[in-house]
Amino acid sequence: MPSRRLFLAAALLLAFTGAASAQRPGPTPAEREAFTRDAFASAYGKANIAELGRALRTDADPACLASKGLLPSQLEARGRDLFIKWTNTLSERTNALYDPKVYGELFTASDELERLKQNADVKRYMAISAPARQVKIIDVMTENFARYMLINKIKLRFMSALETGNPDLVSKDPTEAAEAAVDKFVASRKSPALNRYLDLSDQATAAMTASMDKEKVKITAPHNLLAGIEVDLAELCIGKRT
Repeated sequence: MPSRRLFLAAALLLAFTGAASAQRPGPTPAEREAFTRDAFASAYGKANIAELGRALRTDADPACLASKGLLPSQLEARGRDLFIKWTNTLSERTNALYDPKVYGELFTASDELERLKQNADVKRYMAISAPARQVKIIDVMTENFARYMLINKIKLRFMSALETGNPDLVSKDPTEAAEAAVDKFVASRKSPALNRYLDLSDQATAAMTASMDKEKVKITAPHNLLAGIEVDLAELCIGKRT
């Protein structure tokens, strides 16, 4: 049975693009950057950034902030930049767990899938589904960020929405509404092109999971893909617990 790590990795890459691309299972750097910025600019993204900002203001060392000329009011924006940077890094490092040669052998309809992405119904589907996909990348990032803080004894009391059930965050989660809108759109359009795109997306997902380097996955816990983030946190005056 595929491990939870396989599912997390595939879910992360699919959240960016909705389906694997022609010659690779992950998004292009430009796609990744744009989608991540849009995700954290959403109401749900901003609410998560606000939680990070509160944690940074609480736990940043005052003397360190003074020495760097940083004001507590600047930390939330810096935290947003940190989350955007490391969500992209998380995706990039996850992409490295795949074997593109194996993926290409398993999924042979890549050219057709790329052509279908230009179809008007497919584009509309992607736009409607985007809010739910944005939530996925935010949740993967914040959950693994919080776990990394705990395991590596970093002095930052941040908890993800998945851990806390924070009603303010939950109320801003658009997943249920977006998924209902997607179902309604697919049912009402009865579009052969869209249905073919969805079928191929399922095939691409299966190929992605099968093309992962199982040995790499075994030794790579998802939160460890954030290794090095403590260097950027130190610039925000967040250190380790003593």
